[in-house]
Amino acid sequence: MSSVAHTVPAPVQPPYPYQAQGVRLRPVTMADVLAVNEYRSLAQVARYLPHPPQTVADTELTLAAMVTQKELQTPGQWLDLAVEHGPTNEAVGEVLLKWDAANPLRGEIGFVFSPAVQGLGIAFAACTAALEIAFGHFGWHRVEGICDHRNEKSAALMTRLGMRQEATFVEADWCKGEWVTLRHYAILNREWPVR
Repeated sequence: MSSVAHTVPAPVQPPYPYQAQGVRLRPVTMADVLAVNEYRSLAQVARYLPHPPQTVADTELTLAAMVTQKELQTPGQWLDLAVEHGPTNEAVGEVLLKWDAANPLRGEIGFVFSPAVQGLGIAFAACTAALEIAFGHFGWHRVEGICDHRNEKSAALMTRLGMRQEATFVEADWCKGEWVTLRHYAILNREWPVR
């Protein structure tokens, strides 16, 4: 479908930690295992993730797969950025950016945060910073986000970011023993500065 697939170079990576909006984003490391597991082990967090609450061993496996990708080199890859806030280097969440395999000028954003930082504006700040990277450094034309239709907090966050809901796909994904309806959101590069 896309004729640009083989002509687009790897995205220009920003310097890390990327500081903006009062947060710092950096690629996850194995030193993040305990902090990440602190929230990925919670049922309320895992409810809308594709896996059950994680053990420390599960989180080690998840991060081991992600730490090998400190930058996007090939379409289809995910970049998992730890979110830091305040004086420590402890991860309070993650923002993920996926370079679309079918169209390398398109990407996807995902996110997960500790309930301890809920209501503090950290998720909004971190996702804003990630979209700055996607549009300003990677040069993507379009960024999409997908959430379970029951996940009102993620839907509200994407709306606050200026993303519009473009579709609802009824029972589109089989996850954890049930069919899940998905909401799809998107924002274009030209819309980002004026949102």
